[in-house]
Amino acid sequence: MIYLANGFSPSMLSHLPLGVEFKEVDKSEFCDAIKHGINSIGHSGTIDLVNKLCGTSLNVNRISIKVEVGDEIYIILLTVRLEEGKILKSEEIEQMYAEGKVKLVKAKIYGAVLEDLTNCEDKCDEITYDSLANRAKNGGEEE
Repeated sequence: MIYLANGFSPSMLSHLPLGVEFKEVDKSEFCDAIKHGINSIGHSGTIDLVNKLCGTSLNVNRISIKVEVGDEIYIILLTVRLEEGKILKSEEIEQMYAEGKVKLVKAKIYGAVLEDLTNCEDKCDEITYDSLANRAKNGGEEE
């Protein structure tokens, strides 16, 4: 599944242990991906920014999500800490985006195989390590 969110919390993970890889993405990848995803953004200013950037007409949808291995979350990430209780208006978050204070981020969810891979690093033979590395790359699934 693909999700759209305005933040990330470990409480979004369906179970532990899971691994999460974060990477910044460009506007094109972000906008293409969210057209096929589930929106969980609960702030009107943030959804206004998404709609402006991506040409979408999404509505606020404040829901909790639980992600599984293989899921991806596209996140509107503020790179600054706001004062307590601050709710950004559309114009404020658009200005922050223009100033580079908002990043578009993809979070990819991986299985616990990453823990196995880490534990194996200096102890396993090359074939076992390569097998675990391939499973990690494939979201925990065998090739």
